[in-house]
Amino acid sequence: MSTVLITSLSIGAFVYAAALVFILRRTAGHANEGNLAEYFVSGRNVGLGTAIATLGATEIGLITIAYNAQKGFNDGFAAFHIGAAALVGCLVVGLTGFVVVPLRRTGVLTVPEYYGQRYGQDVRVFGGAVMALGGILNMGLFLKVAALFIVAMLGLEGGSTSVSALMVVLLITAVAYTAYGGMRSVIATDVLQFGLIVAGLAIALVVLLQVVPLSDAVTAVSTAKGHAGFDPLAAESFGLTYVLWMVLVAGVVSSAIWPTALSRALCIKDEPTVRRAYLVSSLVFMGRMALPAFIGVLAFAYFAGQVEPQAAMHPKLAGFGQEGDLVATAVMLGEALPQWLVGLLAIVMFASFMSTQDGYLFCWSSVIARDICGPLTGRTEDPSFQIRATRIGIVVIAVYELYWGLIYQGHEDIWDYLAVSGAIYFCSGIVILAGGLYWPRATRRGAIAALIAGFTAIVGLGPVKEALGLGDVSGPVIGFATIGLSLAAFVIVSLLDTAPLEQPAE
Repeated sequence: MSTVLITSLSIGAFVYAAALVFILRRTAGHANEGNLAEYFVSGRNVGLGTAIATLGATEIGLITIAYNAQKGFNDGFAAFHIGAAALVGCLVVGLTGFVVVPLRRTGVLTVPEYYGQRYGQDVRVFGGAVMALGGILNMGLFLKVAALFIVAMLGLEGGSTSVSALMVVLLITAVAYTAYGGMRSVIATDVLQFGLIVAGLAIALVVLLQVVPLSDAVTAVSTAKGHAGFDPLAAESFGLTYVLWMVLVAGVVSSAIWPTALSRALCIKDEPTVRRAYLVSSLVFMGRMALPAFIGVLAFAYFAGQVEPQAAMHPKLAGFGQEGDLVATAVMLGEALPQWLVGLLAIVMFASFMSTQDGYLFCWSSVIARDICGPLTGRTEDPSFQIRATRIGIVVIAVYELYWGLIYQGHEDIWDYLAVSGAIYFCSGIVILAGGLYWPRATRRGAIAALIAGFTAIVGLGPVKEALGLGDVSGPVIGFATIGLSLAAFVIVSLLDTAPLEQPAE
C-alpha cells in the first residue's frame, strides 16, 4: 500500500475509533442499569431523526453494498427494480402502519414476545427458534463478504489469509460494543455510522462519475446486455416472478417483517413517529439498493472499457475465481479513486459493516435469550439472566458466523442467498404476524402449522436444491410456494380448530 493510503487509513481509523469510544462512554450508564427496556429497546424513547438513522444504518451494511453492486455489475440498470420495490414497500408500510404500528402498541420487547401474547408460550419458543435459525443462517456470509470486499479494495496481498485476519478483527470489534450496551449502544453508534455511509458513498459516486461518465455506462450495458440490461422483465436472471418476489422481499418484508428493522419500531417513542420514520426511510430503503447497484454498473463499464471485452473475464477479476463479480466494484474503487479517498472509504466500509453486524448480532441473540431460554427456564423477566444470556448469545453467533463464512460454498448471488435463507423465517413470519394482528379467528394451532409449513423455504438454498434435484426451480418460485403453503396451513387449521385460544402463562 502507498504512503498516502496508509496515512488516510490511519487518520480515518483513529477518528472513527475515538468517536465510537465517545459514544459508548455516553451510553455506559444505561448499559449497566439492568433494565430490560433499556437494554432491549433503548428505553423506548427514540425520536424521529435517530429512528431514521438507525433504520438506515442497519439496512445499509457492507453486505448490502456488496450484493447490490454485484447485481448492478451482472445485470446492469435492470437491477434498479429492486430499489423501486423497496421504496414502494416501505412507503406502503409508512402510510398504513402495516404490522409496525399495532405491534408497537402491544408494548413487547421482541417480536416473538408478541407470539406469546397472541398465541401462547409454546408458539413464542417455536417461533423464536425459527426466527433465530433463519436470521443466523441469513447473516452467515456477512463477515466473509465484508472482509473480501475491503481486502479487494485495498489491494492487500495474502489472499485468503488477509480475508480471514480481517474477519476476526471485524468480528471482535462488533461483538465487544454490542454485548456491552445492547440496543442503546447499537442505536447510538448507528447515528455515527449512517452519516459516514451516506457521505462516503455520495463522495465516491461523484468522483467515479468523472472516471466513468454515465453515457459510457449506458453504452457499455447496452452493448453487452441489450434491452435486458435495462428491463428486468426481459433479463434472463430476473423476469416477472422475480420482480414480484422483490416487491415482497425488498419492500414489505425488509421494512415491516424482518426483525432487525421491525425491532426498531419497538424502540420509537410513539405510533405517529413510527409512521413518519417509515415514510422517510422509504427513500433510504430505495437508496440502499439503487446506489450500490449504480456503482456496480459503473464497475462493469470500467472493466468493459479496458483490455478484455467481457468485464467478468478481466484478468484483474479472474484471480478471484467465481467471486470476481462480487469484488469487481471493490477493485474498481481501489484503482479509480485517489488513494487518500480509498483509505477513508475503507473506514466507511468498516463502519457500514458494523452498522449491520451489531443490529443482527443483537437481534438474534436477544430472541434466543428472551424468547427461547427465558420461557424454558422461567426467567423471562429476570434482568440479569436476560442480559447475560444475550451477551453469551452474541459471542456464540459470532463464532458460528466466522465458521460458516469459511465453509459455505453456494453458487447463488449473495442477495439471492440472503432472500432464500431469510425466507426460512419470513415466509411463516408474515403470515402469523399479520394474521395475529388483523384476523381475530387466528389460533395457536394455526400458528404452529404455519411455522412448520414455512420451514420448507430451506429447499431454496443452493446446496439443498441440488441435493433434491430441484436445481432448475428458482428461489422466488419456492418462496411464493412456501408462503402459500404457510398461509393455507394457518387458515385451514385455525378454521378447523375448535379449542379456545390459550392465553400465555405469566
